[in-house]
Amino acid sequence: MLSAALAALPFAPAKAAPPPIVWGSPQTVNGDSDVSTAGSFVYAFTFGGTAAPSSATVNGVTFSPFTIPSGIITSATVGNVILSETPGTLFGSNLFGTASTPFSNLSNSYQSLLGSGAYADTAANIFVTLSGLTPGQQYQLQWWTNNSSNILSNFGETFSNTTATAGNTVTLDANTTNTVGGVGQYAIGTFTASGTTQGFSLAETSGGFNPLINALQVRAVPEPTVSLLGVAVAAGGWLASRRRSTRTARR
Repeated sequence: MLSAALAALPFAPAKAAPPPIVWGSPQTVNGDSDVSTAGSFVYAFTFGGTAAPSSATVNGVTFSPFTIPSGIITSATVGNVILSETPGTLFGSNLFGTASTPFSNLSNSYQSLLGSGAYADTAANIFVTLSGLTPGQQYQLQWWTNNSSNILSNFGETFSNTTATAGNTVTLDANTTNTVGGVGQYAIGTFTASGTTQGFSLAETSGGFNPLINALQVRAVPEPTVSLLGVAVAAGGWLASRRRSTRTARR
């Protein structure tokens, strides 16, 4: 009797955790074709300091400026993207580019995109929040870390490995040769939005305290299962219409 009574009680379903971002493997910066054009464009930003980074169009994708204000800043918002950190300070710099190769062999627009960035100091994480998403829609997220000038941060720490975490992780190297002119890396992840926002964190994981992100873009990509379902429904409707037309003609 007790078990039957318990079974009848209206228990609320457990709240599901946000879906993870499934990251692909790190890719070393090579050229404009690095910038994904899959699906449809949602938004893209290039991060930088108070001397606002320039808008950059690479492989047909336009990245809008995202300026980190000066002073003791722990959060900055532009459009549908929020950068926040704890417990230190959020910084921006436009000094990650150089006239040395191989970085200088990139297109001017790609150099502009990767020559500025946002970072945090004193054992901090950067938390990135993406908003304006459509629940149930699949998205592609691409981000870059690059320190071709091989400069140090405000407190003399190096910019090295930055790890993104949101379910699983991916670690990018900001300068794959550790020399002036060396290039960084980018990664592409996919996720299906369970709400209107999605977040991930960035941490420096090679002994320093300076996670670095130069740019990101978000694109809406169709889910294969949805596309196949749509094709199946359309095909079924066409066949049904065809059968009705055949029966009418026979009469």
